[in-house]
This record gives sequence, C-alpha cells and structure tokens, in this order.
Amino acid sequence: MTTIEPGWYQDPAEPATQRYWDGSAWVGKPVPADIEPPDRPEPVEPPPPTAEPATSDATEYPAPAGGFGPEGPPKIVQRTPGAVQPPDSVPIRSLGITVGWISNRDVSRILAGRVLAHPGARFVARLIDIICVFALNVVVNGYFVYQYWKHDLRPAFEEAMRGTPASEIDYQADAGLLWTIGFIALGLWFAYEVPSTLNTGQTLGKRVMGIKVASLAPMDLGWGRLLLRWSYAALPLICFPFGAVLWILDGIWCIRDRPFRQCLHDKSPGTAVVEVPREKEPAA
Repeated sequence: MTTIEPGWYQDPAEPATQRYWDGSAWVGKPVPADIEPPDRPEPVEPPPPTAEPATSDATEYPAPAGGFGPEGPPKIVQRTPGAVQPPDSVPIRSLGITVGWISNRDVSRILAGRVLAHPGARFVARLIDIICVFALNVVVNGYFVYQYWKHDLRPAFEEAMRGTPASEIDYQADAGLLWTIGFIALGLWFAYEVPSTLNTGQTLGKRVMGIKVASLAPMDLGWGRLLLRWSYAALPLICFPFGAVLWILDGIWCIRDRPFRQCLHDKSPGTAVVEVPREKEPAA
C-alpha cells in the first residue's frame, strides 16, 4: 500500500464506504462509496477523555457501584450431576443444599473490602429493634390493646377464675379490633425499619452494634428492594403462631449460610449485613 498514490479508495474493511489514503495510512472520516468525496477528508474526532477515579478519605468501604469493572459480573458454577467443586472456590447453599460454587476472588470483589457481620451481633441488634418496636406499640397501639382486653379477654378471664369450664365460656373476639391492632403493629415496624435502613443502612439496634445493611449488587439500596426485604421478615408473623416458626428460622439462617451469611430475607433483595468501618485515627 505504500506505493499507492494519495487519494480516495474503497475501504477494504467496509466496502460500502471510501476512505482517504495519504500514501502511508488511512486518515480522516470515511464517506459513502456512492458520493463524490471532498478534496480532503474530515478529521476523526478524538475519543472523550476518561474520567480519573475519584479519591476520598471517607471511612466507608468502597461499594461496587455502577458495575464490577472490566472483569465483568461474578461467575457462578452451577452444580450438575458429576460436577466437582472448582479449586479456590466456596459453595453456594440454598436450603442447606449446595447449588453451585463461586470463586474466592469473586466473593472478594462483591464484598469490596467490607467485612461480614457476626451472627451474634445481628441477633443482639434484632433484640434491640424488637424492644424499640414494642415500646412504639405501647404508645401508639396501647389504647386498642386495652379495649381488646377490656371487652374480649377480661370477661372470659373472669369466667375462668370463677371455675367455669372452658367449653362453657362464651368468648367472642372482635375480629375488626384484632385486625386493627395487627395492621398498626406492622405499620409501626415498617416505619421504624425501612426508612432508616434506606437512609443509613442502620436501625437503632444495628447502629448500637456497629453493623449495617449493604447491597451485594452494584447498585444502591432502594425502596423496592428494602420493602421486599422487610416483607420476607414481617409477613410470616401474620400467620401467627405458625409463621413465628418461619420467622425464627429466617433469623438463624445466617449462622450456616455461605458465602455471605445471609438470612432468608436477604436472599431475594441481594443484601448482606456488614460491619461499619471504624473512623480513622488522626495522624500524629
């Protein structure tokens, strides 16, 4: 090609266009092959400069916001008949059964330097939250609970104290009042947990224990994901007392879960609970 005179020629890589050959290389923008080209080609616009990564002295762990980088999303090896665990990987369990494996490197990329919270810290934080929600119910829901006791429970209790057989006690619960108490209790729990988790990742209990809810996906926590997370934890209690068994199972699931120590209500929204990094000590 170095012996060819400068001029417009059909582009070998794209026959539908023609480009300008300056005697040593293709230059300028291509033009359609069926038009009269200009005397000189238009210069090719330089690519936009890439933004320099921002640096910060913040103590928050770097989250994989916006994507997982040039390596792409983490790869999960599905467990199939005859498959063996790849080297340098950890199992992914669902309902106690290994369903696949993920490499330790991908686990580190997802966590992005964050440290998973200990199940004991999560348990104590949940106890503190239960006490706080109970106190809110005493203030807001106390009147309705008193009315239920006064008109429904106390007459039946007094009959039992007088020796009336249980089969002869005429107990009629006010279903509407019970539903009112239940909905108020759920509303108070939602108002206590979801907005604070959206803003800071922490309820009062998690703040006391130095842990927070974090997203494992390369995106921020939003109302939809946190509502889903709260629903999985709260709605089983509607089926009390049977739902309480599922609620307890949900709470202790993180003890055996791998690799992210998730409770059941962390699974669908893709969240985990991590330690809050300590503030850096000022340099001497």
